[in-house]
Amino acid sequence: MARNVPQSGFRRVLWERPRDPSLVRTAESLSAREAPNRWLSAHRVPDGVKLDGDFGAIPIGAGASAREIPPMAFDSRRSDRFLVRATIPVPASGEIPATLDGGAIYSDAEIGTTLTCGSSRAAGTAADVRTRLDTGVLARNGLDGTGVAIAIVDVGISLARLSARLGTPPLLNADQSWSPPAIVSVPGMHRVGHGTMCAFDALIAAPKATLLDIPALTARAAGDHTAAGTVGAAIQAYWFLITRWVLDGPPAGHDALVVSNSWGIYHPSLDFPEGHPGRYVDNPNHPFRSFVRALTLAGIDVVFAGSNCGPECPAAPCLKRATGAIMGGNAYPEVLTLAACTVAGERLGYSAKGPSIAGMTPQKPDLTAYSHFLGSLSRSRFVPDGGTSAACAVAAGCVAALRTGAKPTATTAASMVQTLRATALQSGPAGWNAEFGYGVLRPVEAGRSLGLIP
Repeated sequence: MARNVPQSGFRRVLWERPRDPSLVRTAESLSAREAPNRWLSAHRVPDGVKLDGDFGAIPIGAGASAREIPPMAFDSRRSDRFLVRATIPVPASGEIPATLDGGAIYSDAEIGTTLTCGSSRAAGTAADVRTRLDTGVLARNGLDGTGVAIAIVDVGISLARLSARLGTPPLLNADQSWSPPAIVSVPGMHRVGHGTMCAFDALIAAPKATLLDIPALTARAAGDHTAAGTVGAAIQAYWFLITRWVLDGPPAGHDALVVSNSWGIYHPSLDFPEGHPGRYVDNPNHPFRSFVRALTLAGIDVVFAGSNCGPECPAAPCLKRATGAIMGGNAYPEVLTLAACTVAGERLGYSAKGPSIAGMTPQKPDLTAYSHFLGSLSRSRFVPDGGTSAACAVAAGCVAALRTGAKPTATTAASMVQTLRATALQSGPAGWNAEFGYGVLRPVEAGRSLGLIP
């Protein structure tokens, strides 16, 4: 049975609601890290609809389209529309309505962390990655991530494991970190796994950056490292970052923020049916894009993994679908999307080829970064940091290193992407290609182009 056909007559969705006092108070409680369901229960909904109290209510301005929305529209006191998560009844046919009670319905698609196929031995080590990235040159020019935060949007970080691997505790700002309301573990004290791997890999090029622990993808069974989360969880996390970094301004001691996202949706069957206006995978107007745009327009860099559905070695959840495999937020034009290669510069067979799914930005991935090396040892002594996940984290660290000198007030997020594309080591003819994007990331060359390295 297809995953997008409900089996119980109900479906979990994201739902637009007009402003009312209960939604405003719910959003304020969520922002203050208090239990939001106290106020949400007062919001009236049609019979048969159940609201998710843990999700709360997220302000989305005048609506959830992906046009440029003023940052203050995400302020709960000014927004006239809110996004809630609801379980709604659907008919026996499984047809999901486009609207309910006057509010648009959007997909809360299942997503997962992007891991390698796992059968190949590691190719190189973290030391090899440092050599390939010329991190010594970056460090000698003061480009080490000082004053820059890297938000690891994943399943959580184990600071103890990072300290053991690095020999010294990395910087972590618990106050600027965020967890879903139902999560008990505190920032930096989550289970060792995919998020720890990504944090380690991001610190390769930016060892003095400050980590923000954003375990948005924590809806998983114990020991399951192919964790499934929701787009709704990502929206919650992004709204938190908007309130802290855009509405309030960067916190003291931080000049820039890079948001690393080593996750994505594996197959369209995990989403609404094709043609539904609230679908996620091929919909540039899904509300999640509004949150991504709000960050990037404020000078915050957003980095995404491409996909592990490459034709030679697709991950099992891809269901052998290897075309148009870069979907949803991973294919937004505002983000930097990464393919993966070995330290020898050879494309990894699980790294998805472009173009993206029809309807989204076709020329994805943007760039390629290193992966499949022994680094964090977050799964075992012999399992590499792999997938486009590791490539995404490595690239996020490179961006953080460059942001030590290239402040967002002078170099926009879009300009940073263009610089990284223009300075990449190309494979094949000039311009974009489906396997490597614009080429393999070269942070030192990007630094020279930005005037940060002589």
